Amino acid sequence: MSGRIFVYLLLSNFTQNHDRMWKEYFIRYFKPIALYAIVGTSISTLIVAFTLYIAVKMNLSGGFEPSLPELLTFGALISATDPVSTLAVFQEKCVCPQLFYLVFGESVLNDAVGLVLFNTLAKFVGQKNTLASSSEGLLLFLIDFVISFVGSMTLGLFSGVMAGFFLKLSDMRENRILELSSYILVMYAPFFAAEVLPLSGIVTSLFTGIAAKQYAEQNLTPQTAEDADVIFRVISHLAETSLFLELGLSVFGLAFENFHFLFILFAILGCLLGRLLNVYPITWLVNKSIQTEIAVNENEVNGGQYTLQNVRQQKIDMNTAHMLWFSGLRGAVAYACAKSFPDDLGNRAPFVITTMMIVLLTIFLLGSTTECVLHILNIEMNMDENQHSNEEICQNQMSIVHKFGECYHMKKCFMHPH
Repeated sequence: MSGRIFVYLLLSNFTQNHDRMWKEYFIRYFKPIALYAIVGTSISTLIVAFTLYIAVKMNLSGGFEPSLPELLTFGALISATDPVSTLAVFQEKCVCPQLFYLVFGESVLNDAVGLVLFNTLAKFVGQKNTLASSSEGLLLFLIDFVISFVGSMTLGLFSGVMAGFFLKLSDMRENRILELSSYILVMYAPFFAAEVLPLSGIVTSLFTGIAAKQYAEQNLTPQTAEDADVIFRVISHLAETSLFLELGLSVFGLAFENFHFLFILFAILGCLLGRLLNVYPITWLVNKSIQTEIAVNENEVNGGQYTLQNVRQQKIDMNTAHMLWFSGLRGAVAYACAKSFPDDLGNRAPFVITTMMIVLLTIFLLGSTTECVLHILNIEMNMDENQHSNEEICQNQMSIVHKFGECYHMKKCFMHPH
């Protein structure tokens, strides 16, 4: 199985029926979400890689001595968080929407960044001019990463908008089967186009879903939109279940010679340390910027009490930061990437086993204790999300992206009048 199977999971996260609150909370907390996902994933990748590199150089890896490019590639794949079990507990306990959407939003964008990092770094495995010995390699990596991520994002957004334009022109509302088939086709076509170019099909599909939610889905009949939601949910569930089944069944086929206990131990340590140096510095940075914004608004005559209250509510307290650190579970995304780990140096099997151990440990240990940690940290639960949304979200604080999406001319061009 390849990590590409998660195109269905990632796409369904944005084409399923997330209502107005998801968009508003995502826009409201976009700055910390983007920082945790982009900067945080990069930090975590480096921390995991160099923690293991130090262990290898000090002969503490149990005889397993992979190269630095392999460690960086492993750091990228293991930095992809997948807090499915944690989010399930959050939803059941109705935790504060800030915590829920920070974890959910970070995990979605984090997957995209982690996958692009993994695919980019994997190209250096087995090459003579490695990142460790060549500044040219580092420059090529940065160029490849930017082109891959920005190109995939642009293709995805363009595809989602053009899907809306196509559905507006075709107007197949009289034939629901044809309408549903066309919608599913135009949703998945960008994935294959990205793979041909080549770009990241999963990142393309992710942003296709974001744009399609705003423009394409609005051109469907309510019945077709509901049917599409069910289909995407089913595909997502089957994809995730099949991958976890393979993960569980693969445990019985482990080769003992590929099991390096000390290396796995340092990999777990690197994951915890990487998450620590990811969440807390970024949380401090976000809160610092909010304090600066509050100070500026307080000095303005027209700052407005409601605006200041809205800004203050975006601060991330320490208990929320602790929970964010705890929610960095590794899951099926990391395992899917490990299965396609480059085997140029014959080290794929040990990395797959290491990933399996980390995934199983985080799911069973961290996932099963989520509710206990919520009580220990005194995280507010049993909150009415609708009431919280109406009280706290300020419509006048829309971002440039949201204003652009709500632009009358954009709607007129890509949305059907109905």
